[in-house]
Amino acid sequence: RPGERNPIEGKFGQAKNGYGMNRIRARLKNTSQSWIASIILVLNLVKLAGMALPCLSFSAWKDLKNMLRNAIRQILEIQKIQNQPRELSGLVL
Repeated sequence: RPGERNPIEGKFGQAKNGYGMNRIRARLKNTSQSWIASIILVLNLVKLAGMALPCLSFSAWKDLKNMLRNAIRQILEIQKIQNQPRELSGLVL
């Protein structure tokens, strides 16, 4: 089919231009195949890392929200304690 090869050819282009697959100059067939397999592994790892980042951020959002809420509460408590002498003296409205 016409549209099936486009993503595959695009990945080969990315591997050649971005990861140096076009600069492999190994003398043995096995060595060349090892280099190609390593580059494809890196491509897959980069893709998985890009997919994992949003998943991690969504799962960690609740914890981050609770941390920020607690930090803001602590800051407000510190401000309240620091302002108590002024409130008693009538300097703070």
